[in-house]
Amino acid sequence: MVDASVPQARYFLLREKNGVKYIKKTLLAFFLASLLFASAVCAASLLFASAVCAFGIVLLRNGFSFTRKSGHTYYKEFHDHSFYRAVAYSKLPENNITIPKLRNRHIEHPPIENYRLVCYYSFPTQSCDLDKQLSYKKLDPDLCTHINIGFANIENNTIHLTDYYKNITRQVLMLKSHNKNLKVLLSVGGAGGSGFTEMVVNHANRKMFIKSILSYIKEFKLDGIDLDWEFPNANIYDSKERMHFTQLLHEIREEINRQKKHKFLLTVAVASPYFIAQNSYDISYMNDFVDFINLMTYDFHFYTKWTPFTGINSPLYSLPDDVGIFGTLTINYSANYWISQGMSKNKINIGLPTYGHTYKLINPNNNGISAPAIGFGNLGHNGFIDYSEVCSFLIQSKILPNFDDVSKSPYATYGQNWISYDDIKSLSYKAEYIRQNNFGGAMVYSLNSDDYAGDCSQLEGNTIEKYPLIKQIKDILLDPEL
Repeated sequence: MVDASVPQARYFLLREKNGVKYIKKTLLAFFLASLLFASAVCAASLLFASAVCAFGIVLLRNGFSFTRKSGHTYYKEFHDHSFYRAVAYSKLPENNITIPKLRNRHIEHPPIENYRLVCYYSFPTQSCDLDKQLSYKKLDPDLCTHINIGFANIENNTIHLTDYYKNITRQVLMLKSHNKNLKVLLSVGGAGGSGFTEMVVNHANRKMFIKSILSYIKEFKLDGIDLDWEFPNANIYDSKERMHFTQLLHEIREEINRQKKHKFLLTVAVASPYFIAQNSYDISYMNDFVDFINLMTYDFHFYTKWTPFTGINSPLYSLPDDVGIFGTLTINYSANYWISQGMSKNKINIGLPTYGHTYKLINPNNNGISAPAIGFGNLGHNGFIDYSEVCSFLIQSKILPNFDDVSKSPYATYGQNWISYDDIKSLSYKAEYIRQNNFGGAMVYSLNSDDYAGDCSQLEGNTIEKYPLIKQIKDILLDPEL
């Protein structure tokens, strides 16, 4: 099992003053003491807790944000052992911190004729009950334009898959016999994936890695490789990783250009928050080397002891109370930040999740967005919940979800359980946003967490039996009549 705990690290408290954030390390002890006091008051009186905690969290969201000095990546393990990416808050500058003003670059963005729908498929785990996981036998060859199989590891500067995973890769590739236009890529890395740091450090290591890419492309007849390093330059002691990663992409592109019979796609899964992106990527150079990027516009909000309040997993737009850094944690801001830094629109796939995040409320009567929370909810596993479990929760509790018209996202609450997730309605808005703004397509994480068994068909308004979320995205993006 994967350790789902958040690594210990040193945190800073950022305070907004006259539009500029200054680090106030000395406020940390005071804030934590105040938080402990508020928790004690909450335990003493639920009525009083509702007022005090609500006020405290509003102050937290409006005036403060946190970052972790270490920049470690942390992640969770879902019940089917697929890994869901959680944002790793990389090191922020220690002096004046300003929110980047998005600027327009003079880059041509030609109209999109064929949108991409890239779907991640996580390997089923051999040691677990296969009946409770998404088998390759249940995959729909016509659902997605691209399937990214993940995740391969990096060992000794080369791509590594076990024999079990190699067999699954071959089985997924057989879907191409049913859909000649389907592209299948192997994704390397993933949340918690290691080996990138050692591999990119010099030309000899990168050459070994590129040689292994070619070997896998030829052996399995893959259509491409997807690099999911979370994240370059996260280690504050080595500021050269961003440069080394850019060099790797350049060298892979050179190798692709040399190929005559075995050309392949080069794609990268990238962080969406600007404070990670600016630290990890040379975006304008990346634009020259990749075929497209998969922008991970999710996991913007989830429970940690440093952010003890509810929030939307993948908001399209920011809420009025989301100021400062919180106001940047949206699909819209993140996508436009990447454009402002030099990434072509038609190379951006907007990430859409089929899973949600759960919270345990302090006070069930204070249950809106930004409500105080004390942990993960009872549903799902370690704060993550797939769509079929969301449907079961809604059906069994006989409740109607709330829908926030600003973020274009639903949330549901019952007792102390609070869930942020996406449904057919929210993904319709987000897919339409992709069309209206002429992005290259959508990336879905993941096939495994959509309702592949058809359990959600019992919900009112759900007429699609299997993969309802991804099919809704497909209907909007790929329907030529829209």
